[in-house]
Amino acid sequence: MASKVLSHVTMLGQKWLFQYRGALLSGITTAGCIFAIRSIGLLQILELSAFDRFIQLRPTEPRDDRIVLVGFTESDLQKLNNSHISDHAVATVLDRIREQKPRAIGLDLYRNLATQPGHNRLKHLFQTTPNLIGIEKVIGNEQGDAVPGNPVLALSERIGASDIIADIDGRVRRAFLFPSTDPPIESFSLRLALEYLAIQGISPNPNASVLQLDEVKFLPFSPNAGGYLNADAGGYQVLLNPRGNKGKFRMISAWDVMQGNIPPTIFRDRIVLIGDVSAGASDLFFTSYSSASGSSPQPMSGVELHANIISQIISAVLDRRVLIQPLPEWAEWSFILGLTTISAWLSVRRDSFFSKMGWTVCLIISSVATCYGLMLVGWWVPIVPGAVAIGMAAMIGMTIEAQRLNILSMQDSLTQLANRRSFDEALGREWERAWRSHSPLAVILCDVDYFKRYNDTYGHASGDDCLRKVSAAICRSVKRSVDITARYGGEEFIVLLPNTNAKGAVIVAERIRSEVESMQLEHSGSQISPFVTLSLGVSSIVPSSSITPKVWIEVADMGLYEAKQAGRNCVVLKEFISDL
Repeated sequence: MASKVLSHVTMLGQKWLFQYRGALLSGITTAGCIFAIRSIGLLQILELSAFDRFIQLRPTEPRDDRIVLVGFTESDLQKLNNSHISDHAVATVLDRIREQKPRAIGLDLYRNLATQPGHNRLKHLFQTTPNLIGIEKVIGNEQGDAVPGNPVLALSERIGASDIIADIDGRVRRAFLFPSTDPPIESFSLRLALEYLAIQGISPNPNASVLQLDEVKFLPFSPNAGGYLNADAGGYQVLLNPRGNKGKFRMISAWDVMQGNIPPTIFRDRIVLIGDVSAGASDLFFTSYSSASGSSPQPMSGVELHANIISQIISAVLDRRVLIQPLPEWAEWSFILGLTTISAWLSVRRDSFFSKMGWTVCLIISSVATCYGLMLVGWWVPIVPGAVAIGMAAMIGMTIEAQRLNILSMQDSLTQLANRRSFDEALGREWERAWRSHSPLAVILCDVDYFKRYNDTYGHASGDDCLRKVSAAICRSVKRSVDITARYGGEEFIVLLPNTNAKGAVIVAERIRSEVESMQLEHSGSQISPFVTLSLGVSSIVPSSSITPKVWIEVADMGLYEAKQAGRNCVVLKEFISDL
């Protein structure tokens, strides 16, 4: 019983594979093309742009009130009558913030060198503010060398790396948790997030293989994650999941803080970041939201970018806000292969062209919607290769289907031989070729003897099977690849033999007759033999202007008629006579 079921399933599988072999071939071919295109980076910019668009289309997120920004604006610098931020200004701001007892203070300003006036005062505040974290730049690049942190803060290990990594299009989509340094140093954002979480008893799990805070694992970025190709994955990076464009954190001007024009508890129990947000600030970055408005890209200040990274960490731990993770590469390729196969299958369905295009568009829309839905729950599935794959698979599938239909239009569905139309086209070509080269051309017309009686005796299904077997016997008898065999009528077959004289044609015809007779297909309705037999008419000619192909075929038909009159199951050669 089990073997019968297995055999039945195997048969159905083979039938399905044969029926949809074009779709499978198209799907696999397209997936291979996409792999090749993607492996050389041609889709990377498009994939990153699509990632940005999905980020922009997400529902608006609320402001994170756990983080407050204090920014030195252009107006503040004018009021300070200075183009740079002095130590006195920083000390005044820091003193005001300390009064409200924030959980952590992040100073996103380089203070490795004294900026008078007020340096001694600022140095004292650095020494007496244990929850203050400063910055240093640990990775040198074409924009500048590494910048050390303030010596006082460095001595007490209250320094975080402020390095930001940008993609090939200049946008920031990743964040360092630990830059690539030896020994490793925490990023500025991670250090502040850890300061905030420590008060709630949350610290990194020392036994975890990746950074784990509470139950949340921050999986490291890999070089080929999502839409990336061979990206720099040095250090410990994660994909950035920003809250939005500007305005997702409360911003207070440094001047207002210095003047005391602030609510009395605005900083209490919060993370406070101090930074330069003026138009001339050196740390301005483009993010996934920078061109969300459709106008010219709007950069984000470094202090606000760090706020997004901090918010990403503490929101994931405390609020279970999703972290963006790429699918494993095998899952991405399974997704692409699945889309290409479905698209190819739709394209080879026997529907109208517009119906196929409609299904293809629906598939693209549904795949985009699926990728967007997965992005909302934290999974990045690159849509560009999927969409390109759908289009390519549809085109390849339609091409394969068009070729299949063309073959069907030129092929007899019962015997798989060329049909009458295909033969007539081939005859025209061979006639012209033989005329130009003055070479002989031969034709053989075959007719199954008493076939109507065969159908009446055994039924149409057996009649069809008989024709299939006869056609196979004819093909076995015609040896050359240049010879053309076709089903010419109901039970009539025709063979065209290029560069063949009458003698050679008769030999082939006799071979065909003998091969069919030797099969011994039972035919009780025949008056000449207990088996199926053929009558054959043969003609050979060197084409000239005195005869047309149509007339010549009629000559061969006369030979077939004479073969029937002669008792059937024989070959008759009929030569063309010019005054016929």
